[in-house]
Amino acid sequence: MSERRGTADAVWAELVRRHDEHVATHGYDGTVADHNPVAAVLACSDARVPPSVLFGQDAGSLFVVRIAGSSATAGAVASLTFAVERLGCPLVIVLGHTNCGAVRAALDDSPDPVLAPVLAPILAPIDEMLAACRSCDGDLDAAVAANVAHNLRRLRRNRGPLGTAIAEGRAVLRGAVHDLATGRLIEVAG
Repeated sequence: MSERRGTADAVWAELVRRHDEHVATHGYDGTVADHNPVAAVLACSDARVPPSVLFGQDAGSLFVVRIAGSSATAGAVASLTFAVERLGCPLVIVLGHTNCGAVRAALDDSPDPVLAPVLAPILAPIDEMLAACRSCDGDLDAAVAANVAHNLRRLRRNRGPLGTAIAEGRAVLRGAVHDLATGRLIEVAG
């Protein structure tokens, strides 16, 4: 336990050091910039898929909602609704990625008995998609793309303000899968 604590403390110290360097380098002057993101992104929590980096955007340019599996949960939809209705984001992107651990866990026929109950809220929307996916059949890449398409449909069918904004054309939906091996962005229709 103390080894883990020591590792965590060292990581924290490094993160704080880099934060301090960032603040010094970027010249914070006490003013707060307006919050006018150009797009809202529903992305996976995977650390290898940072939307601002992948899309080459500066801090503040994207309104990012992250949840394992890029699922359009109630909380994610509420956040995206805020981005569209209050911040005026004209574009909503659902971003999946190859080798997604959440989708892989949903495909797993022998889930971890300890983690399964804890992960249920994350895996349930993916399980719902898999139940209807004819092309998935254990294929992780096909399941990732199908999951993005499924979440695009969920957002499009939303009966609240977000679905209305999409139906009225005030918000446009796009979907993509980021290929971790090649860096390519593969568009997905939904």
